[in-house]
Amino acid sequence: MSSARDQTAIYQNVKDRYTATALAPSQPAYGNAVAQAFGYSAEELASIPADSNLGLSCGNPLALANLQPGETVVDLGSGAGFDCFLAARKVGETGRVIGVDMNDDMLDKARRNATKAHIENVSFLHSRITDINLSSGTVDTVISNCVINLVPHDEKGGVFREMYRLLKVGGRLAISDILLKKDLPEQMKNDVALYVGCIAGASKKEEYETWLGQAGFKDVMVVDAETDLNVYTQTEDGENVGSVCCGPVEDKTKDVGSACCKSSETEKKVSATGCCGSSKVDGGVVQDVKTSFRNVDLNEWAASYKIFAVKSG
Repeated sequence: MSSARDQTAIYQNVKDRYTATALAPSQPAYGNAVAQAFGYSAEELASIPADSNLGLSCGNPLALANLQPGETVVDLGSGAGFDCFLAARKVGETGRVIGVDMNDDMLDKARRNATKAHIENVSFLHSRITDINLSSGTVDTVISNCVINLVPHDEKGGVFREMYRLLKVGGRLAISDILLKKDLPEQMKNDVALYVGCIAGASKKEEYETWLGQAGFKDVMVVDAETDLNVYTQTEDGENVGSVCCGPVEDKTKDVGSACCKSSETEKKVSATGCCGSSKVDGGVVQDVKTSFRNVDLNEWAASYKIFAVKSG
């Protein structure tokens, strides 16, 4: 059980790092590489504002959601609007998409993206995803992409209860999230970069199934998507950070987040993006991932899961 102080620190760390992500220069090649690895098509990516894709996905919840014209959709942890804008195309002019995020800078970025792209059936709401100021029973589909793992463990059950409250009878949730394959060692559990990067705060499949059932959901599906989480360690040009910045590491649980860089010209080039040494611009979560994850085989510890459930009558 985590204390209130721990929970406050978690929220602050997440807020700080995702603020830096929202304010960092966009990395479209990296964002597209990550999104396509998790099932988004080049056509989909070309149809939305480039600045909305920050390379933070761990799956494609829209592939599960089966959205229909006229539906109301809520995206929990909507970031810069990536999935919201894709959902807006699917529900059409008669539908509505509401993005929910607790980060003001992400919300500002999302709203600017919507304005620039003239997307009018999307709105954004400032809120934590455990207590949302929306009416009960008004939503057809709740989606979320790699966000619930960031919520403190003791509050995760409340996220699913809040989804259940929002949904109409017959409504559904479609989620992509990272879940653990096995327990993490203490050093990894306590690594801030691994937490904001969606690994250290991840739960297990059985916990999600329990929380969904306790919330009242039926037809629960929690399935390993069998994708490669190591895509996150790619640089902007698609190379693997570890291949140019780091030597072999004997114990993957040691020195997580520490520098392992040498002085070759190639490595110096990578350092400009935050892999080795300090970066002039804080790249936020993407930089954290590239720096701290490069010694870790993420697939050993965790996996991306597809999560679907229905609110029955």
